[in-house]
Order: sequence, then structure tokens, then C-alpha cells
Amino acid sequence: MTDDHIRLVRGTFARIGNADTFGRRFYAQLFRLRPDARLLFPADIDAQVRKLVDMLESIMRHLDDPERLAHEFAELGRRHAGYGVAEDDYDDVGAALLSALREHFGPAFTPAVEHAWGEIYGTLAESMIAAAGARAAG
Repeated sequence: MTDDHIRLVRGTFARIGNADTFGRRFYAQLFRLRPDARLLFPADIDAQVRKLVDMLESIMRHLDDPERLAHEFAELGRRHAGYGVAEDDYDDVGAALLSALREHFGPAFTPAVEHAWGEIYGTLAESMIAAAGARAAG
């Protein structure tokens, strides 16, 4: 994660408006890409939307502390492995995130902003995947 990535991602997130609306948009995109994933969540998605928003807010607060984020996301990856999340699933989550952001921001979601979000998501997903793999091997 570069300083420019952090600046672009924080700046975008600061303009997100109603974060719950964005969270619902994210899950709509995820379930469009992966209808089977819908079965992993409760019928009332509001609590899951709140968890997503809380996680995004935490990421924004800690982007300057990549070691802390790596540790937190490693733990998250171990938990998700227990839910049956596979390495390939992270690609769909990343695609849903970028698609939801693109839809939410329209032309303001420039290629540079998209690249920054993709880089940060990729870094965090790598932490989760590595921890899940270590859990499976251990």
C-alpha cells in the first residue's frame, strides 16, 4: 500500500455518504456474482451490512498501520476458513467490492481510485488467504 493508495481510498470512503446503502449495494453485487453465497448469510442482511461498514471504517482508521491490519485480517481469514470460504472466493468478493464502488461513485471512481482500492483489498485478502492456508496446514 502506497501513501497515494491510502489517500485515494480514504478520500473515496469519506465521500461514501450513507455507508449502509453502500453495504447493501456490495451484498447485492456479491449475490449477483455468487448466488450460492446468499445461503451463507441470514435472511435479514442488515446485521451483516453493519459488520461490513464497521470493518471498512476500521480499515480507514488503520491504513497507516499495515502490521495491525495484517494481524486483524489474518484472524479474519482464519475465521472465514472455518465458514468454508475458499481462496477463489476472495476474487469474487474483490470484484463485488469494486463493482459496488464503481456503481456508487460513477465517473468519480476513476481508474486511479479503482487501482488503489484493488491494491488495498488485494493486500488484505492476501493476509486472510495466508492465514487460512496456515490454519488448514496446521
